[in-house]
Amino acid sequence: MAKGAAKKTVSFSDWLQTGLIRLTRIHFLFVFAYAIYIIISDGTHLITPELVLQRWTMNAVLLAGTVILWYLARNRVASSMYYRMLIYALILLDIAMASFNVYTQRGMASRAVMLFALPIVVSAILLSRSAIFMTAALSTAAYSLAAVRYFVVNFNEGYKAELYTEVGFYCACFFLLAAVLSVLVRFKNSESDLGL
Repeated sequence: MAKGAAKKTVSFSDWLQTGLIRLTRIHFLFVFAYAIYIIISDGTHLITPELVLQRWTMNAVLLAGTVILWYLARNRVASSMYYRMLIYALILLDIAMASFNVYTQRGMASRAVMLFALPIVVSAILLSRSAIFMTAALSTAAYSLAAVRYFVVNFNEGYKAELYTEVGFYCACFFLLAAVLSVLVRFKNSESDLGL
């Protein structure tokens, strides 16, 4: 490459399209891993048949949503808003999946709370600090609802102080992750402004 050759510029729409296609491919791996998780949990009788059916249903919804988003992302559209809407749909799908897992895995005692990191990280592709913090806020609302709902339905499985401590801690972690990602997004935006 010649020393004076200019770098090829990529439009924001192209950036979103490429990123979304890659994200959907990663989600296909997630669907596969979740299916293996269900099979192992069912085979070792760790979960009830009703819960097996619920998890297969949720995995099927995630797969169908991911396939639809992958297919739509492959269309060449000049508007970046088109790809933004698809990314927001993927974020909402991830939040629904994480909420389902928290609720069905004993609410505040669930280790599935880590699944809320996925939509927060996915939102970083939008290169918008407000989108990252919005996703953290939606994750906070969904996690709080799932944990509190499980606690109310299954009242004798913990203490109220423990519930609010756990929920508060993990919600703070969502915003810490969002803050770290926003620093990276801010750097990326200033890097492109500086021509680095």
